[in-house]
Amino acid sequence: MIKSATLHKFTRILYLLNKLDKGRITLTQEAKELGFSARTLQRDLHEIERAGFPLAEISAGRYGFAEGFSLGRMPLSSRDEALLALTGQLAESLGPNWQASFRRLTEQATRPSTQAVYFIKMPRMWHSISPNILEKLEQAILKHQYIDVYYTSQTKLAWSRELRPLKITLFDGFWYLIALNSWNAFMKFSLGRIEKVTVHTKTFMSINIDEKLTQAPNIWFDMEQNLEIKLKIAKPIASYFKEVEFFPYQQIEKENKDGSLLVSCRTSNFMQVLPQIQRWLPYIQIVTPKELAQILHKQLVQYLKTF
Repeated sequence: MIKSATLHKFTRILYLLNKLDKGRITLTQEAKELGFSARTLQRDLHEIERAGFPLAEISAGRYGFAEGFSLGRMPLSSRDEALLALTGQLAESLGPNWQASFRRLTEQATRPSTQAVYFIKMPRMWHSISPNILEKLEQAILKHQYIDVYYTSQTKLAWSRELRPLKITLFDGFWYLIALNSWNAFMKFSLGRIEKVTVHTKTFMSINIDEKLTQAPNIWFDMEQNLEIKLKIAKPIASYFKEVEFFPYQQIEKENKDGSLLVSCRTSNFMQVLPQIQRWLPYIQIVTPKELAQILHKQLVQYLKTF
């Protein structure tokens, strides 16, 4: 049986597409194989049909492609192949089990192309992620089970206990476990530094942090985003800030006559915004708060002393 924890919606759909390309499928049988309900797979089939793949219901709960249709006769677009390439890189970063699953599920979804239109590059990871640890974390998140984590910090190995695991996320090329401790504070663990995971039978209520993650430009987020920051964006880079949200809860407060912008954002930790501010120097200026401007000034002075 394929592990349900590694099968997100996109892999379920690819799996169903591959099975349909080989012949007819029975929902109850595929549901048992994948570990999902037949109703979930029925919704996946509706998604497949809405995407333009012609399906025929042979009998109750039994489906196949329309007569004469096959994936081999329908090459994917360049954008489709780019999306699959990105998915493949994400799978590679999570280790051999994910790589094998991705190869198995996509081997018939694409065919070799003479020229690729898109090129996707992600940071190469030198650390390895234990498949056993990853599987335990996946199951604990799905079942809302408490865990203990044995983790390598910068200086020592230590246990963090009674954690509520919420998400496995990718930020800046690093995979993290996001969890809440007993004080309702977020803890973030790089997966490559987790040495051991103990899963408890004790469970907790589901907690949704998707909106918070959507607003987070990096891993330095927390429960409350109550530090308000205002920035002056110079004209040479103003167009970028009109197109992309670089800071959490970013808002354009004012567009000045000289082409510059007054931009506001909210954060819980100055480290969440400092890397982006440093990236856009010298075309960005901290208006408020003064504490943040002083931190940046101190960092720049220390850097200049190295010359």
